[in-house]
Amino acid sequence: MFNIVNGFNGASNQWLNIAMLLAAVFRVYLEIIKFDFSQLPLTKGIFQDEAKAMKFHQNGLYLSLGYIALSAPFTLFS
Repeated sequence: MFNIVNGFNGASNQWLNIAMLLAAVFRVYLEIIKFDFSQLPLTKGIFQDEAKAMKFHQNGLYLSLGYIALSAPFTLFS
């Protein structure tokens, strides 16, 4: 029986978790190489204030790190 709530039992959900984990790792990699997120066209269009843009991208980094810390063990050992 397929349980959609439990994301670690289904094969399709496992591939989704792997894709999301790779996206989070790529986000952290961009931070490590000092990618300037404030120069992105979408960031310039949404935020007029650079401080708000940096806060937004900093929160994205924290979410990526949290996703890696919470999902990587389950994904790697399943």
